[in-house]
Amino acid sequence: MRKLLSLSLLLVLIGGWACTEEVDTPIIVATEDVLFVGGTNVRLSGRLITNREVTATDHGFLISESEAFSSPITISLGTKDGPGRFIGETSGLRIAQQYWVKAFSEVDGEQLFGAAVPIRTLTPQLDGYFPNFSRAGELLTIEGRNLSEDTQVFFGTQEAQIVSNVFESRLTVRIPPATENSLVPLRLQIQGEIFEFPQPFEYQAGRFTLVGLFPESFRIYNTVSFTNQAGFHVGLGNVRLSSSYSKIQRFDPSTLSWSEVNFPGNPRSFAFATSGYLGGGAVELGFNSFEFDRSFWQINGSTFEQLADLPFQGREQLAMEINGELFVMGGIDPGANDIWKYSPNTKSWAKVATAPFVLHAGTPHFVYQNKGYVVNTSGQLFEFDSQLLSWNFKTVYPGSLGEGYGMAAIDGNKAWVGLYRRSQEIFELDLNTFSWKAKNPFEGFPRSINLGSFVYQGEIYILRGPEISVTGELPLELFKFDPNGL
Repeated sequence: MRKLLSLSLLLVLIGGWACTEEVDTPIIVATEDVLFVGGTNVRLSGRLITNREVTATDHGFLISESEAFSSPITISLGTKDGPGRFIGETSGLRIAQQYWVKAFSEVDGEQLFGAAVPIRTLTPQLDGYFPNFSRAGELLTIEGRNLSEDTQVFFGTQEAQIVSNVFESRLTVRIPPATENSLVPLRLQIQGEIFEFPQPFEYQAGRFTLVGLFPESFRIYNTVSFTNQAGFHVGLGNVRLSSSYSKIQRFDPSTLSWSEVNFPGNPRSFAFATSGYLGGGAVELGFNSFEFDRSFWQINGSTFEQLADLPFQGREQLAMEINGELFVMGGIDPGANDIWKYSPNTKSWAKVATAPFVLHAGTPHFVYQNKGYVVNTSGQLFEFDSQLLSWNFKTVYPGSLGEGYGMAAIDGNKAWVGLYRRSQEIFELDLNTFSWKAKNPFEGFPRSINLGSFVYQGEIYILRGPEISVTGELPLELFKFDPNGL
């Protein structure tokens, strides 16, 4: 509309020039067009119209919240030689505010004004942000409209550093440290107005805390561990570069205390165990030479009752109790795919199936809703149905498999898998959706291995020690992992 008005005026002047020679026409200032309106800034065009040479000592635009232009904002563009178009812009306006704008020129000491035009600055709008789950210090992108330069971004109560603001529509911010909760509202504050995303931001959580040390001053390896109502038990195996370790130590998480448990069986390494059973394993006689132990024990708290010997031999076998029956699978000796079942009602063993992949005690495994779950050596999570003796693929572990020997723990409908050898990653698995979520990595000694784990009051306890090749007087350490800790 303003462009047409300017064009009409220009045609009238041209017509006048054609009919009347050397006649000076009036000097006209036109508020031509509103080129851009944002939340806090505006870009305008005006035009100085005349048929003669003229110099404006100043020109530009006035902006006011009232049509009377009281206390206006002046966009001064300085001297202008000759007629023609001019463009000015300003920022720092109030969002969602009615304004009036008009062009001006000062010629021969006289101020000339164009018509007053109403405009309204825009309201900021939020379109989305990504990622919605990350760690402090990482970058996050916010997309929207009219996100002015004075925008502030808050994660809960923590203000974020704005790295860039591209065209007031794409903010890049650095995620600030978390304070109290892992799930926080993401808000933008613009001129005192609060704009909040409906979906909160989630911090990657997980806190490891050193609880204490193993009661023995030396390091043991190739141990057995199990948890029941009497506490967390770990022992047997062998002392680093030395003899067999014949003891079992019990940890009480309520008192953070250790006590020794008497095991009446033979010392052994590489045995299997669940909360209710212990058996198998071997004593290493020399390089790649083993004397296997077939004794089999039922566990009652911290006491042991010997049962009939196993019909098989093996070491580093995986064991799970499912539907009241014991399943012993694989191992690193011949028979690495065999699945044996023990039925306590008949006190009998039977080889019931062959697994479609190799299984051993270092393969993370757990039981959920009367089904077994195993992360195989390729990182694939399979569900084992003990009734149908079938394996069903569920998902793939998203982290590094390191050099194997990861751990798994379960509480409610969530499982935690990771801490493979030479990897400090750990992930949370939602057993309703089978989706993974990264947790904060372990920050202790990197060349460590897991000797056992258990869950107590929603937190995971993990006994870790340096790899056997690591020299020095380094103890076995018991850590507590809070999956929601910051």
